[in-house]
Amino acid sequence: MIVLRPDDQTWFDAQFDWESSLRKFGIRLPSLPSDEIQTGFTSLSGRQNLLQAFGFYGKAVEYIKSIHEPKIMDFGCGWGRISRFFLRETSPKNMYLVDAMDVAIDCLKNTNNPCNIIYNTKSPPIEGIPDGLDLIYAYSVFSHLSEKYFLDWVQYFLSKLKPGGHIVFTTRGWQFIEHLQSLRDSRGDLPSNLVAYVERLVQDMPTPARIARNYAEGQFQWFPMAGGLELTADFWGETFIPEKYLLEKYGSMLVSFSENTEHVDQSIVVLRKPI
Repeated sequence: MIVLRPDDQTWFDAQFDWESSLRKFGIRLPSLPSDEIQTGFTSLSGRQNLLQAFGFYGKAVEYIKSIHEPKIMDFGCGWGRISRFFLRETSPKNMYLVDAMDVAIDCLKNTNNPCNIIYNTKSPPIEGIPDGLDLIYAYSVFSHLSEKYFLDWVQYFLSKLKPGGHIVFTTRGWQFIEHLQSLRDSRGDLPSNLVAYVERLVQDMPTPARIARNYAEGQFQWFPMAGGLELTADFWGETFIPEKYLLEKYGSMLVSFSENTEHVDQSIVVLRKPI
């Protein structure tokens, strides 16, 4: 039970003082993993990492603000950097944190995350997920999945949502295309730990100009590129999903498509299940 609902800035600051959150707000927050673990998931850590998560949360939370104790699934939850913010909106029993990587599941448990923690395979369904969810979100998952897996997962998500429920997810867009060009232009100035990564992007992907043309035309683009551990190249890579493609696939279910959210370097897509 929330004793006092904190405002946005207070709630963000509370993430770095999780031990007193229960006393102040009646909300049990998990601890934070080490900077090394955080960086391993997103190349970010500390305040900058949570600012990115909070930027995405700020978009997604708008769709469940009027719902008492909403049921929410975080798909590809990582170490839980986004789900922790939703504990202001609902009880841990109504939060389902799902990931396909053992390291993520272990991290959630090691930080004493109070939510439902569930391992998933790379294809649906997910054992232990109830029907009637209000919100399903996924940060930096559909920016990597092939078209087949993307379509399969969205279809499954729609089956688990209640009528009027929302899917909020990110994918690659114009920001990443510009980033690819900047990497090509500055390859000689790269730190040694990024050289191999950039070389892989350059060798395994078309030129940014070609990606941009295809994106503008509305093409779904996926370039296989293993992400390590369980993230194999048969389904994982770099993915660009333009607004035109989403309109063709989902029509009026597409509520919003945004490429300029503060602190978020990916496109944010919102789909709504028909009532």
